Parts: sequence; C-alpha cells; structure tokens
Amino acid sequence: MADEEIIEQGEQQPNPELERQKLAERLGGIIGRFENMATKRIAQRQSLEDRWLEDLAQYHGRYDADTQRKLNAPGSKKSKLFINLTRPKTDAMSARLMDLLFPTDDKNWGIQPTPVPRLTKASEQAERAAFDAKKKADEAAAAQQEGQGADPQAAALKAQADIAQQKAEELQGIIEEGGRRCDLMAAEIDDQLKESSYHAVKRDQIEDASKLGTGVTKGPVTGDRVRKGWQMQKEPARNPDGTPQIGLDGKPVMADAYKLQMSNGDQPAMRYVDIWSFFPDMDVRNIEDGEGNLERHLMNQKKLRELARLPGFDKGAIRRLLAGKPKAPAPSYLASIRDITGDKQQVTSGLYHVWEYSGQLSAEDMQDLALAMGDDATVKDLADADPLDTLNAIVWFCDGELLKFAIYPYDSGECLYSVFNLIKDESSVFGYGVPYVMRDPQKSLNASWRAMMDNAGNSAGPQIVVATSQVEPADGDWTIGGGTKIWKAKEGVPTGHRVFETFDIPNNQAKFANIIALSKQFIDDMTAMPQIAQGEQGNTTKTVQGMALLMNSANVVFRRIVKNFDDDVTTPDIRRFYDWNMQFNPKDEIKGDYDVDARGSSVLLVREMQAQTLMAVATQLGGHPIYGPMLKNREILRKLFQALMIPSADVVLTDTEIDAIMAQAAANDAVAQAEAKKADLAQQQHDLELAKLDATVAISNMENESKERIALLQQETELIKLAQQGNITLDQIDARMQMHRQTIDSKERVFTAEAAVEAVNAKSARARGEEPKGSGGYISAGGDAPEGSAV
Repeated sequence: MADEEIIEQGEQQPNPELERQKLAERLGGIIGRFENMATKRIAQRQSLEDRWLEDLAQYHGRYDADTQRKLNAPGSKKSKLFINLTRPKTDAMSARLMDLLFPTDDKNWGIQPTPVPRLTKASEQAERAAFDAKKKADEAAAAQQEGQGADPQAAALKAQADIAQQKAEELQGIIEEGGRRCDLMAAEIDDQLKESSYHAVKRDQIEDASKLGTGVTKGPVTGDRVRKGWQMQKEPARNPDGTPQIGLDGKPVMADAYKLQMSNGDQPAMRYVDIWSFFPDMDVRNIEDGEGNLERHLMNQKKLRELARLPGFDKGAIRRLLAGKPKAPAPSYLASIRDITGDKQQVTSGLYHVWEYSGQLSAEDMQDLALAMGDDATVKDLADADPLDTLNAIVWFCDGELLKFAIYPYDSGECLYSVFNLIKDESSVFGYGVPYVMRDPQKSLNASWRAMMDNAGNSAGPQIVVATSQVEPADGDWTIGGGTKIWKAKEGVPTGHRVFETFDIPNNQAKFANIIALSKQFIDDMTAMPQIAQGEQGNTTKTVQGMALLMNSANVVFRRIVKNFDDDVTTPDIRRFYDWNMQFNPKDEIKGDYDVDARGSSVLLVREMQAQTLMAVATQLGGHPIYGPMLKNREILRKLFQALMIPSADVVLTDTEIDAIMAQAAANDAVAQAEAKKADLAQQQHDLELAKLDATVAISNMENESKERIALLQQETELIKLAQQGNITLDQIDARMQMHRQTIDSKERVFTAEAAVEAVNAKSARARGEEPKGSGGYISAGGDAPEGSAV
C-alpha cells in the first residue's frame, strides 16, 4: 500500500531522479538483451568458425590438428610434406572472378529509366497516329486542290494531325529527359563508388568468399569515419620574419592557403566487413529475412577516441569506457589464425568489443533509447507510434554502455549488408569456399605423397639381416658406412654359412603416382577450376576453335557464380546507392525512376568469346568485297580492344582524327593517281615517239635497200657493158677489182701505222716542251695519198 502511495505521489509530482533511475533500468535491460543476443550468436557460430580455421590451415599448407598430432608423435619417422594445391586453386578462383566482374574499361552495372519501354511504345504509337493523320489531311487537301471534291473534314484532320504530332514530340522529350537524368545519376553513383574504393572492397569480399565461402560488405554508410580533405581559404600573408603583411590601406594582406579540413564523411561509401565479426540471424537462409544483424568492431583506445569525434556518439559513455579496461577477452580465433600463419605473437587483450546492431526494434524500446541519448525530436516522432509497430534502428553499444542510437536512415528499410556465397548453403546465410570443396582430394593427395616418400625412403637400399651371434664388427659399430668394413667371425661358425642376408622392399612409386593423378583430377572436377581456366592448355587441342569450345565449357560454372554475384551483391548495392541519392542528394537534376541493370553475367563473362569472334569477323569479312563495306569497322576495332580488356581510347584514334587521316590518305591517293596518270601519258608519248622513230628507220632502211639493189643492178649493167667493150669476161673484171681492193687496204694499213708513230712522237715532243713538227698532211711512205684521204 505504501508503494502505491509513492507511485501516486510520483505521478502527481514527477521526480527527475526517479525517472532517470527508471530510464537507466530500462536502458540496461535493452543493452542486456543486445549483449545476450551477441553471446548467443557467437555460440551458434562456433562450429562454423572451426570449419573456417580448418579452411585457412589448408589454404596455408597446414595439416589439421589430428593429422599433425599423429605425424609429430614421438618416434614417428613418417613424411610430413604438404603438397598445397588449395592455395593456387583458391587464388585462381578469386582472380578469375575479379577479372570477370570488374574489368578495367567498363562497369559491371548500369541503370536505365523504368518508363523507357512504356514511353517508347507510346511514342511509337503517337508518331504512327500523327503520320496517319497527316497523311489523311494531305490527301484531303490534295483532293480539294485538284477539284475532285472538297473534303469538309480536311481542317479537322489537319488539327488532329497537329495534336498527334505534338503528343509524339512531348513523349519523345520525356524519354530524352529521362535518359539524360539517368546518365547523370549513373555518373554520380560511379563517382561515389570510386571515392569509397569500391573495387578494393569487393576484392576483399571475393577473396573471403573464395577462402571461407562467404564475403560481406555494407553500404552506403555515412558518418562512420572522419574524412580528410584539403581546402583553400584566405589567411593573412606574412613577411619572412613571421610578422603579418600590412597593405596601403592599413589592413592585413590576405593570401590563399590550403588547410587540411576534417569532416564527418557525409558522402555514401561502401565498407568491407570482416566475416569473423559479422553475426547475422543464424536461423534464416537469406540476409534479408533475419531479425537484425550484429557487427563487432575490435577497437583499441585510439580507435575508441576516433569514434568519439563522429556525430551521434555519446562522448560521456566513451569517456567511461576509456577510464576502465575492456571486460571481454580477445576472440579466440585471433590466436588460432596467428598460429596458422606462423605468427607466435600473443594476442593482446586490450581490445574493446564495440557492437553495432542494425535491425528492428519496438517503438517503446526506441523511445527509451532516444531518451537516453537526449534525442527529443525522435522521442516526439515516436510518441504517436503504435506499440505493436516494429521500426528499424541502428544501435552501438559496448560493455553495457549505449554509444549511439539512430533511426534507420533509409526510407527503403533495406538491409545494409550484401552477402556473397561462392557456393550457397541451403540452411544458412554462410556458404562454402574452395578449400572446403576440395578438402577430401587434398587429403588424398597428401596421404599418397607421404606414402610415396616413405616407400621411396624404405626402398632406397636393402634391408640387412645379420647373425649377431656368429659375427661382430671389428670396430664395434654395427652401422654400415661407405668403404671397406672388417667383421670378425666368432668361433664355431660353419664354413660357408651365411651370416649376412639382404632383402629389398618393393618400390610402389607408379601405383602412388596413379593415386596422385586421380586426386588432382578430382580437385579439378570438384572445384570446377580446370587447368584450362587457370591459363594452362595442357594436352588439349591446339586449334583456335577447340580452345574457344574449351573456354566456353570452363565458363559454365563461372556464369552461375557471376549470376549469383549480380543478384546478391551488385543489384542490392547499386539499388541502395540509388535510394540514398534519391533521398539525400541535393541535386534534383539526377533524380528519376530508374532500374538497376547488373551486367556481370550477360556482358563481361562472354568477353573472351567476343574477342575471338570479333577477330574472326575482322580478318575474314573486313576485306570481303561484298560484306566488307557493310561493316562498321571502327566499332569492330573498338569492341575488339574492349573485349581484350584494353581501353580503346588509349589505342584507337578518335573519329575526328580517323576522318582527318582518311582525308589525308584520300588526298595522297588522288595525288598519286594524278602522278601515275601523268607518268602513263608521258610513257605513252615516249612509246609513240619511239614507234615513230622505228617507223622512220624502217622506211629509211627500206629506201636504202631499194637504192642498194638499184646500184647493184646498175653496177652489174656497167660491168657487162665494160666486159663487152674490152672483150673480157666478168670473172677477169672481178679479179682485177679484188687486186685493186687489196692494194688499197695495204696502203691504208701503212697510213694508219705512220699516223700512230707520228702521234707518239708528237706526245713525246709536248712532254719535252717542244712544238710537234707536222708535214701539213698525212703522206704515205710511197708519197701517194690513199684514195679518199684528205690532203
């Protein structure tokens, strides 16, 4: 009864201290529920963490604990070799996915206006209606002009045509405006992703998924980090001695200076989430279906102080945490990972476990949290909320202290986390990675290799059996080394009795090699990562078409993985960035109704096939006389470089430069053709002159031949007359003529010899400086000049 009276008095006269105590109790209960949730989820995931540790040990070439204990047993001389095929297979998977999903010259996503199909169809219908109306109006007007009867509906048809044309133009304008806004939104999102190192974050996510089966990122997030940037501002200029400069007006001279500015990071960013610190609802399969997500941030005092500089965090609570020591010990997985990687350093325990919860809360709990943070505006907004309503919120807490509370910032209410599983699990949010898939064949490979090494060591030499009762070493050492060794036979050993026996252990290397080959084949089959997908051709076909078929077959599994990445990561990420820009971005010119287009599986994955196909088209059809002129050669070249993952802008000229080169080449061809025509005309003129000269020579030769025949005929006639007059025969006349010719030839030879002697004497006289003597003519030795010579 006394308690009821106190409560009634409290209602009539509120007690602030009592209210604060009640609020603290309620707040402690809420934080306690969150901490219990974190403890429960850590316990639920313990078996999963054990599997991850085994995957990491296999990735780093370490045996599991049981196998390692057997190999290190006292007295064990077995081989401890580990043939690590897990690392190259895992790295090849992650590298392959990064190469397919994030090319250097293109994006694996895009956005497009949602009304495009509807507006395009409506625009086509409007344009068709405008065309039909205009056609009817033109026909009516033509009929009226030709006097074929005036159409009273001509004016109405023309008006309908004008209206239809106006609607078509309006719809086309809407489509163009939507496309322009969509391009601006895509550029804005692309800039935000680049500033947040989107590719690096996704690379870490894919590596986690390849190693452990699951990779996690979150975004867009704002205000979680202090953003640094250099900004120009005005400040007083100073003299060399440090004193401020004063202008003629008596005021300080202002100069430009760059200062490092700290901001709260109001731009949306993508963040990598450590899978070891991510605790979703373990009772669901999809991340969107869970009842809130917990993320653990391990922070030292430095990180905790940086957290106090961010907006919305309770600085008093952070001071209380810094005044004490962390209550929770360091997670056990840190020591296990360092042991796997060979780092024997002990994990420090001075880490604060700061938890971030994002998910649903009741309106009553949210009111209590808002009151605790002094957020009166949120308390007022939640005053009219139905207690049955469940709202989304973000809560930060550590060691019983509430660090931050905020209403979920996004109106869409979509989960901030994107989970990518390399191989999905039908019963869990987490999937399977490459090490888990190839665990059994990796164990088979290692067991076979160890057995081969042990067998090779045992079969390297014979096993020797010695009768110790009949023989002993002279030096007392029973080991057999290199060189000669003396042994003493004991008394009573029968002659010819064998005191040494040797036995050979069979070498089974070929059998173990077959098991190793089968294990490697199983690894390729189970991981869907054959040698051809790792860049090794092996014993496959050498032809281009054969290689294309093999690559296409190897890409079948990658298409499924890339499609899962599109659906589970790319589409949610870009959609959340689009929602953030629609809600918070002040740029109205980028806003519109858009759809996200994830293009990883539909465009980027088939680039290798595209490159080969484009190369075949360019080489086989580019110079074709019929099909060649029909191709867009410039676009083919750019697409070819794009398929080869080479930025076409870096190696292909622009259209303007290509046009200039083509115009210069056409001008050069025209000049060359003109020069060739000129040369052809000159050659033809030359050939014509030669032909004329040949004809003139031929005619002259014909005339000379005719004259010669006439002269011969006249000569024969004269000889006949001479023979008749002198009463001699023609043969006698011919003999006299031959003698006369011989006499003339003899005199000419003498004359030539005398001329040569005279030339030599004249040369000698000139050499002596004397004037050569001449006879005023060439006189033969006989004193008579030869016929036809000049005197």
